[in-house]
Amino acid sequence: MRPAPVRHISLAVGILAAVSLSVGGFGCSKEPPPPQQVVKRQAPKPDAKLPPAPSAQAKQPGQTAQAVLYDPRGKRDPFVSFIKVEDRRKPAIDIASLPPLQRYELGELKFVGVIWTKKGARGLVEDAEGKGYSVTVGTRIGRSGGVVSRITGKEILVREEFVGNRGEKIIKESGIQLTTAGGK
Repeated sequence: MRPAPVRHISLAVGILAAVSLSVGGFGCSKEPPPPQQVVKRQAPKPDAKLPPAPSAQAKQPGQTAQAVLYDPRGKRDPFVSFIKVEDRRKPAIDIASLPPLQRYELGELKFVGVIWTKKGARGLVEDAEGKGYSVTVGTRIGRSGGVVSRITGKEILVREEFVGNRGEKIIKESGIQLTTAGGK
């Protein structure tokens, strides 16, 4: 006789072999059933009438039907980028609508004289066409939005403010020198 543990193991192996043979024999001998045939239906004709919508009279008192409509007001457009890009360039300005002194660059204007009055100094400026203008402290002058900050006997100082590439404020002081009879 064999010891008890060996008997139990051989009995378990025998049972597993019998079960696998019986199950394996059933599964391999059958062929899969043929696929079912697809029944094709004819599509409805486009001119076929749809069934009429239920009328308000046919509704049950307990049922309520609501038509849902999409309202885009107050909602973000999904096709627009959510990152705002600011255009830092100055918008195009119609030059004809500007005052005459703001139509020219500072280099195109000539400082030709000073008039001393009780209210302060007035500078006399000529444009490229030979037209003369008088300026005082605070007068806007030039295309860059400059403002006259000081008038002396020899020059007019103009203060211009710019916005730099990084968004910082840049202040530039420019001067228009007095033109004498010789041209300089």
